[in-house]
Amino acid sequence: MAAQNRSAALSQPMPAVAPGSAQPVLDRKILLSTVEQDLGLLRELAELFFAESPALLSQIRNGIQAGEAESVERAAHTLKGALSNFGAVSACDAARDLEVLARQARFDGAPQLFSILEREVGRACNALSSFLQEASREGSPR
Repeated sequence: MAAQNRSAALSQPMPAVAPGSAQPVLDRKILLSTVEQDLGLLRELAELFFAESPALLSQIRNGIQAGEAESVERAAHTLKGALSNFGAVSACDAARDLEVLARQARFDGAPQLFSILEREVGRACNALSSFLQEASREGSPR
């Protein structure tokens, strides 16, 4: 019975949406299919992401300031991959845009893109944390 309750809770739409769009911050279908509906695994991935994303953002920020294209490209690529596990489409798009600029060794617009990325990563972290809290409450045995 608890599994049915958990499945029902997990199939509900995600409330948070990206500003100016109807697109959710996280795509629930991607989020759950990545871990094959395993909330324990999702928690582990989320904990790793919460721990590693600040360092990746710092590498990107420092790389932009120092004009180190390879460092920005590598960190943006890594962050993009991590975000894709959660279906954080807007954040992935921002990371991809920075990755492409860095691959071309261009930094015009990079500070603005970084601001967008930083904001979207924060929104993704908040949405992921909320989702995990909600899933824990609704999926717990009664």
